[in-house]
Amino acid sequence: MEDNKRELEFTWMKAIVVLLSVAGLASCQFFPPRQSSNSFQGSSGRFPSQGSNGRFQSQGSSGVQADDTFGGSEYYFSWKHDGGKEYTGSAAASLCSSLGGGWHAVGISSQEELNYIHGIIAREGLDYIWTGGNKSGNGFKWRNGEPFSVTGWSHTGLNRKPQPDNREGGKENCLAILNNFYKDGIKWHDVACHHLKPVICERRA
Repeated sequence: MEDNKRELEFTWMKAIVVLLSVAGLASCQFFPPRQSSNSFQGSSGRFPSQGSNGRFQSQGSSGVQADDTFGGSEYYFSWKHDGGKEYTGSAAASLCSSLGGGWHAVGISSQEELNYIHGIIAREGLDYIWTGGNKSGNGFKWRNGEPFSVTGWSHTGLNRKPQPDNREGGKENCLAILNNFYKDGIKWHDVACHHLKPVICERRA
């Protein structure tokens, strides 16, 4: 009698184990394992870099798209990428160099390039831009090392003196191009570097 009772209990226990096993297999089918948060990472194991505009941007110089090419150079127009943001002279230069791959604030070394840059300003309806020109001794030089052999200085300014006039406290150490500010057309002016303007960046193609 006692043996029959133990056999019956053992049979019930086996039945319960089988039922639990079946229930476990069913739950695995209906609830698949969660994906790891790393499933959206790139091959490097890092998430893509996200720029201030909220769009994912490529890393390194290979991800920089030139806006135009001319005479063996590529050009990057800051206002086409940042919603029209303006920069101090030093920040504009830093923006260009931060693009990597040999980008610098634009240097102008031929009459053809001078005409091209002035044409961009006219076509885009810009009031002004920074260039890569900065004070060096009694003159100016280009940050990218190009020869400073062609100029387009204005014949006038706020004090009605030919440019460069170093008017603002003797600290006009950056070279900007202004669009008809003094009824003088699109011309170069020395400007204090704390003023804010967009910039054209350049690299040799």
